[in-house]
Amino acid sequence: MKINKWLSSTGIVALTLVLASCGAKSSSKSNANKTLTVTATQSIATADPNKADDIASQAAIAQFMEGLYTTNGQGKIVPAIATKVVQPTNGGKTYTFNLRHNAKWANGKPVTAADFVYSLQRQVNPKTKSQEVGHVAEIKNATAITAGKKAVSTLGAKAIGKYKLQITLAQKVPYFNYRLATEIYPLNQQFTEKYGNKYGTSAKTTLSNGPYVLKGWNGTNDTWKYSRNPYYYDKKTVHIKNVKVQTVKTNTTAQNLFESNAVQVTQITGTQVANAQQGALKKQLKITKLNQLYFMLWNQKRTALKNTALRQAVSYAMNRQSLVKNVLKDGSVAATSLVPTGNTKNPTTGKDFNADTGNLYPYNPTKAKQYWKKAQASLGKQKLTLQLLTNDNDINKSVAEYIQAAIEKNLKGVTVNVKSVPLTNEISTLSKGDFDFATLSWSSDFQDPVDFLNKASITNSVDFGKFNDSQYEQLIKTITAGNQSKVDRYQTMQQAAKMVAAKQGVTPLYQTAAAHLISNKVGGVHFTILRDALYRYAYWK
Repeated sequence: MKINKWLSSTGIVALTLVLASCGAKSSSKSNANKTLTVTATQSIATADPNKADDIASQAAIAQFMEGLYTTNGQGKIVPAIATKVVQPTNGGKTYTFNLRHNAKWANGKPVTAADFVYSLQRQVNPKTKSQEVGHVAEIKNATAITAGKKAVSTLGAKAIGKYKLQITLAQKVPYFNYRLATEIYPLNQQFTEKYGNKYGTSAKTTLSNGPYVLKGWNGTNDTWKYSRNPYYYDKKTVHIKNVKVQTVKTNTTAQNLFESNAVQVTQITGTQVANAQQGALKKQLKITKLNQLYFMLWNQKRTALKNTALRQAVSYAMNRQSLVKNVLKDGSVAATSLVPTGNTKNPTTGKDFNADTGNLYPYNPTKAKQYWKKAQASLGKQKLTLQLLTNDNDINKSVAEYIQAAIEKNLKGVTVNVKSVPLTNEISTLSKGDFDFATLSWSSDFQDPVDFLNKASITNSVDFGKFNDSQYEQLIKTITAGNQSKVDRYQTMQQAAKMVAAKQGVTPLYQTAAAHLISNKVGGVHFTILRDALYRYAYWK
């Protein structure tokens, strides 16, 4: 939603701050109470970890919530509420955790095993209507519970005493530690049920257990703050007491704020990145390719969009190289499959996943016209008007305008109207199925192709377009079953990538990159392919 995250759209909280070893010790006393100010390109949609399915919300939640594991300054998985990173038993299916006794909620109450059980059960409960059940789908009985076929109490998560938790999976999951570090959080049952469906809709209705406490967010405003949690067990290592976040949707404003030192970290895009690479800001610029894809999805409930030939025509009409070079200009790269480059390597040869697939999404205006004629014949229409739904930050508007122009240029008779709305409105509209086609992005917290391939699976909660193909579903089922060898599983994922391209279940456009300006007054700033900012590691120089 990171839509794991996904990637709402490329609207991402604008930084990833990580402390470099003991550098924070050099912070002067004069900076002890100084606020770090950063920008975000999207507002928070929800502070409820069971419901957050967009990047902005998930990045925010990571500041004030903490799970069994977390990541350190180098991006390595380390213990958090759990006392150690455990080795699973029972053929890789059972995880047993001892929890630290000094972890507390921001109201002073202890964090217990029951808090994790409650959160997990709430997330899979059909009444919660979570879009992020995929994050816990590997837990025993989760899928059946979500489908209403089993009781919530049968979930493979149980408290064995106050500070001992056991999670049992349906089958071995090689990337489950990433889930534990970035996607699974506890909830205090008493506090959560006090607010019911309103939990996480404002700072007041949110309870933190992490390094910071969410402050000043009323559910709709564009600014908020993270204040150091006085009950956090490791609060002495949280060197910046207050982090102020300001939503800025225009690049010019973001850069102006940075140059005037009104903000210390901000995201820039397009020509600003190219200019920064050549100018005075070069030493304060950081570009990182992300484990994230920006894609189009198609509403299969609309007759025209259900037409495979039309979707193929649109894909062939997209010059992805031109898009990243002339529109984005931020280090993003053209998508060649539904899996980001750098995500996975061939277990036998070491080649990148996409080197093996080849370019599955080439620009070919001739084929675009051919498939458009085929679509016209099968639909019985010579002209078509489509609405493209996107959210309203600069990046998404620019991409939407490019898509609009490319389609109208190469597919004569097709008119595209762009509808740009705030992220929360976009998610609501997608959930209701009230759209023709839309742009979204998905970011994964673990490096495995399945977390991208399953975006075209009807079993995935983020398949807003409701693409449903029995052959593709069988491949996804095989990939996730945990019964194949590494080599065989890799080959099955290759098959899936090629099949989804042939059928255009979803249509990737580019792999995103994040370009940030980071003040040289802030230490320990670091970006990784997998994760957004963790401000607890930031410090003033």
